[in-house]
Amino acid sequence: MRHGSARAAEDSLNRARCEFERWRSRRPRGTRIPEALWRAAVAAGLEHGVSKAAQELRLDYYRLKDRVEAAGEDRLRVDGPRGSGFVEIPLCAPSASAACVIEMEDGRGARLRLEVTGVAVSELEPLTRALWGMAG
Repeated sequence: MRHGSARAAEDSLNRARCEFERWRSRRPRGTRIPEALWRAAVAAGLEHGVSKAAQELRLDYYRLKDRVEAAGEDRLRVDGPRGSGFVEIPLCAPSASAACVIEMEDGRGARLRLEVTGVAVSELEPLTRALWGMAG
């Protein structure tokens, strides 16, 4: 990370902390946190980690963690997995002894390993998508 981008990241966390402090000083006790502040907290959690953001912003770790995880899953759904490249799998008819091993891992370390025999490559994509969806 370049020095300037590290400073910008810290500035964004400081801005979020100031927004929370301003809101806390003006709100009636027991008022729910506005969604705009939650978005700032989630952005801080994604950038700095949930623990640091929760501590700096004085938020419940687990509530922030749930929101950060949901935001990360939404981003993966929209953008696709980070760092993944295109992999072309040529479609061909399987032979009786064709075997295939598929291993996948997400950003949180969840793993899926499939060993299949005699399945057409075109059938593997829906199978892996269905199984991977069940894993989360």
